[in-house]
Amino acid sequence: MGEAQVRGMVHEGAQVVFGGRDRDAGTAIAASLDGKAHFVPLDVTRPEEWKVAVDFAVERFGRIDGLVNNAGVGATRPLIEISDEEWADIIAVNQNGVFWGMREGARVMLESGGGSIVNVASPAGTKAHANLVAYSAAKAAVIGMSRAAAKELAPSGIRVNVLIPGFFATRLLTETTNSEALVRGAQLTPLGRVAQPEESVGAVLFLLSDESSFVTGTEVVVDGGYTA
Repeated sequence: MGEAQVRGMVHEGAQVVFGGRDRDAGTAIAASLDGKAHFVPLDVTRPEEWKVAVDFAVERFGRIDGLVNNAGVGATRPLIEISDEEWADIIAVNQNGVFWGMREGARVMLESGGGSIVNVASPAGTKAHANLVAYSAAKAAVIGMSRAAAKELAPSGIRVNVLIPGFFATRLLTETTNSEALVRGAQLTPLGRVAQPEESVGAVLFLLSDESSFVTGTEVVVDGGYTA
């Protein structure tokens, strides 16, 4: 999903800096975009790496107008089987990573007079799902943090919104659930199918752009009717 969003931003003329743990994949994506997007190694659980990534963007382009916090990990596990290590990792990526991303992004946006932050959550943050206690906790926190940040930063011209994607054909879905996840996701979705990563792009571009200039503190749901 993150790759699709990067490609969508470049297609619309944006200058993009993106990061992730997978250096080989990131480098290959950047190379395929002919220098229109720049990859930086970024483990979102490390605040010092967030500072490096944000500083790189500012040094190269002078400012940051938009930030998307898209990194995510998950695990389907009964409550009593979640290990301390697994809990810590899910919270570190899905919640703490978003916090550090917002903090470093907002620091720069405050200096330049505004911007837009989009944090990716999940229906698990708003709707009960068995065996997803850790993931649900983190995604509910993303929604709460985003709303609070939106109120705090609005007077400074910084908007903060949440994207809530439903069942998408991504590695997060297929690697953290069973092999029938895509079929089950399609069955649970009123539109009768899972979404492709590219179908998240329009909502993200809208929230980043001036087309959503009066939209902040809310959630945009892209789930084929799942949570309805």
